[in-house]
Amino acid sequence: MLLNCHSYYSLRYGTLSVEELLQAAVERGHHTLALTDINNTSAGMDFLRMAPLKGIRPVVGVDFRNGVQQLYVALAHNNAGWQEINRHLSLHLHNDVQIEPLAPDFEQ
Repeated sequence: MLLNCHSYYSLRYGTLSVEELLQAAVERGHHTLALTDINNTSAGMDFLRMAPLKGIRPVVGVDFRNGVQQLYVALAHNNAGWQEINRHLSLHLHNDVQIEPLAPDFEQ
């Protein structure tokens, strides 16, 4: 399982589209991939839709950072977990508040 993959939505860190990322995983024999773009969930829905078509089990999450400093990576266990992660991310991005250095106790 690839745990911390970035698409080109992770500006300056990811260079591949979701489709290219999935194809690279298939070519290398991976069956599960976690898309964890940096402070961003924009590619999540496309990833969730496309991954099963390529035979990949999709896991979505976020690589939480303050600037270049990586703080933690959150992976969603299910749809409720994806909602929790998005709510947490939105709280910080929409209020221009730095992300705390320790991850909250996500339920899912």
